[in-house]
Amino acid sequence: MSDNSPFVQLMQALGGGTAGAVTRFLTQPFDVLKIRFQMQVEPLGEHKASKYRGVMHAFKALYVEEGFRGLMRGHNAGQVLSISYALTQFWSYEQFRFHAHHVAYLNDRPFLLYFLCGGFAGCLGAVAAQPFDVVRTQVVAADPTTGRSRMSTVEGLRRIWTKEGMAGISRGLQFTLVQIFPLVGANFLFYKYLNAMVLAFNQYQERSKGNVSANRSHDISGFHLFVNGALAGVAAKILVYPADLLKKRIQLKGFKGDRQSFGRNPDCPTVLECIGTTYKEEGIGGFYKGMVPTLLKAGFTSALYFTIYDMFNRRFIHPYKDHGSTQGTGHIKRGNSWSQ
Repeated sequence: MSDNSPFVQLMQALGGGTAGAVTRFLTQPFDVLKIRFQMQVEPLGEHKASKYRGVMHAFKALYVEEGFRGLMRGHNAGQVLSISYALTQFWSYEQFRFHAHHVAYLNDRPFLLYFLCGGFAGCLGAVAAQPFDVVRTQVVAADPTTGRSRMSTVEGLRRIWTKEGMAGISRGLQFTLVQIFPLVGANFLFYKYLNAMVLAFNQYQERSKGNVSANRSHDISGFHLFVNGALAGVAAKILVYPADLLKKRIQLKGFKGDRQSFGRNPDCPTVLECIGTTYKEEGIGGFYKGMVPTLLKAGFTSALYFTIYDMFNRRFIHPYKDHGSTQGTGHIKRGNSWSQ
């Protein structure tokens, strides 16, 4: 029975979609905060013109002014985004990995394989989720008193398409692809490397006790999967954060009138003008505005993505593969999602 059968591919996509849905629900408040910070031209410190002055101040202000709904603003569009992105990313990663193992050069260099497969998978996921990313950004960044802040995903897509066409739907995609390949590639690379270190340590302990440890997914606990996912997410996000900020600011074009209560609007009609204006008015620090909530979200998101997906694999995909291997060869040859 093939390890890449239609059923296995379906379960890989379902596992990715499940990871995306759960992760989005738990991390949405951090996403709202990140986008609000990125849209603020004024300094994030104690400044009289600043709407938000720090993480705790922003959380408090959001809750007081908009309630729990404000913390979860854009959740519906975000859910569609996360499910479409994670479903596409994890499924395509498994497909790239499956076929890349037949390339001798990559098979002999597993960490390069992880980086390339992760990077290309991330790009496909980003393209699939791009329209929903634009809608989500506009919903979260808009004044809570405007209709745009409460529009549905379908309504948001209709508005943008009617007013701006494909240019509006694809706004910021160039920044997304520039950041997503190294971001997701590095994320997978760091995660696999950290897991390999944990596995090597576990096997060393087993050998010291006189036991022979099999390369099985349960050799790495859920706790270690979570911690390794968090560390990988933070490390990867630091590398590409400025591109994410510029992308969000470019996506503001066309609805600045709906966010008057947040202070000045970033002037970002084009990529080069956005870079120049941000540097001129805010300095180098402007490219890293919103970094703290972003890293919190990146670590938590990456940890949840990988842990939920790998646990899903253990529960639903590995038993199916093991059953097929037992029927076909008379013995079990077990694989796992994080070590291949």
